[in-house]
Amino acid sequence: MNLPADIRLLEVWFRNLAPAEVIDWHAHRHEEFCLILDGTPTVGHGAGKIVPRTATLLLFKEGEMHGVWNSGPAPTCLWLLEFRIDAALRDHFRELFERSPQERVLKLSPSQRQRFSYTLQKLTFEKHSPDSLKAFAESAWLTLLLVNMTRWLVIQPKLDFADGKEEIDPQCLELWQKIHRQVFQSTSSGPMLFGLNPSHDSLRHRFRKIFGISPQGMLLRLRMDRAKELLQTSGLSVKEIAHEIGYSRQHDLTRAFHKYIGTSPSEWKNRSRDA
Repeated sequence: MNLPADIRLLEVWFRNLAPAEVIDWHAHRHEEFCLILDGTPTVGHGAGKIVPRTATLLLFKEGEMHGVWNSGPAPTCLWLLEFRIDAALRDHFRELFERSPQERVLKLSPSQRQRFSYTLQKLTFEKHSPDSLKAFAESAWLTLLLVNMTRWLVIQPKLDFADGKEEIDPQCLELWQKIHRQVFQSTSSGPMLFGLNPSHDSLRHRFRKIFGISPQGMLLRLRMDRAKELLQTSGLSVKEIAHEIGYSRQHDLTRAFHKYIGTSPSEWKNRSRDA
C-alpha cells in the first residue's frame, strides 16, 4: 500500500542488554530511534561516544554509524525503532534531519518519555495487526513521533506542561498567539513592536524560558519558514508574500530573508525549483 507521503515501519522492539553485552558499530539503509529507558550504556553516534542519562532519545539517520555498549553492572533497557521515510516527507522535517548527530540527542521529561513509549507500544500492536488499514495507522504514529521530537528538540524545547510542574503564563501565551497571527493572517500586517521597558524585558525573559527562543527570534523564524513555503507552493509575488506574512514593504522581507537564508527570495525560489 503506497501512502502519499511515505513513512514505513520496519521494526520496533523492547530490548534488554545484559552487562557487557554490546550492539557493535553498524549502519542501516534507514532511520532509527533509540530510547534509553534504564541503565547507563555508552552510545556511539556520529563521530564519537556519549553516556546518555535515562530517558534520552536519539535519532540515527540512514547510513550513520552507531552502536550501544552496556559496560555497567546492571541491565540496560532500550526501545529501538527502525523506519524508512521518503524524501518528500523528510523535507517537511528538515529542521530535525539536517541537525548534526550531537544535536539529535534529547533528554525527555517524564511526560515526554511516557508519550513516546506509549506511541512505540501502539506501533508494536499495529505491526502485528491483521487490519488492512495498519499501514496508514503505522504512518500516522510514526509521523507523530517525528512531530513530537521536532517540537521538543527544535521548535518548543521547553514547552511541556504535562508534568504538572509548570503553569501556562497568560502573557507569554498571548504574545505567542500574536506572533503566529502576524505570520499566518495577512490582515495582521504592520510591525510588531517589542518594547524596551522593564515589564517588556521581563516578558521576553519568561517567553524565552518557556519557548527556548526570544519573541523576535520566533517571529523571524516563522516568517522565513512561511516565506519559503509560499515561494515554493504559491504563485504570489515577493511583494505579495511580504504582505502575507506581516511585512509592510517588500524590501523588509528581502533584507531579512537574505540575512537569515543567505540569498534573496527570488534566487532561493529559482534554486529550489532546479533542485
